[in-house]
Amino acid sequence: MVLRNEDLKLQTSCYRANETKMQNKMNALEKAFISEGYVSVPFSFNGAGHPMVKATLGNDVGANFLLDTGASANLLDYEFAKELNLNLTPTDEKGGGAGGMTIDLFTIDEISIEIGGQHFKFDSFGAMDFSSIKESLASHGVFDEIQGILGVGFFKKTKCFIDYSDNRIFVLNNDDISL
Repeated sequence: MVLRNEDLKLQTSCYRANETKMQNKMNALEKAFISEGYVSVPFSFNGAGHPMVKATLGNDVGANFLLDTGASANLLDYEFAKELNLNLTPTDEKGGGAGGMTIDLFTIDEISIEIGGQHFKFDSFGAMDFSSIKESLASHGVFDEIQGILGVGFFKKTKCFIDYSDNRIFVLNNDDISL
């Protein structure tokens, strides 16, 4: 099949029209979220394609958090938590990624995290050694720093919308949320 110049122009015109409609829908969606009190938080992708957000812990320490909708808990790297002198309490539970549940878990009594200008207080947060996570990423050539993981506990307790097309997450602007 040979496309004529007119056919190509029509296809290009249709593509641009659809792109404009999609952008208008996203603008309307963005306005709706913001009018409801959501804030837009940018994220980037690490070398393995995982979305990451920058956060600040209550003691003004910056940290990179992996957004992981499949993680069952919110976690800090054990060594990072020790550096911050956080109160780490051992549990009888084991944790780990898809590869198995073999790493000791600890709880952190209370922690505050600021993400995109929003302050979240976590009544309970976990910690575990991220060495195996970092080794796995390094074996794929990824050396990005990861100090924490925001998992299903964060996503269930907040109202959010992940916009992969614009690398941002809309999070409900609610100072009263305690996770």
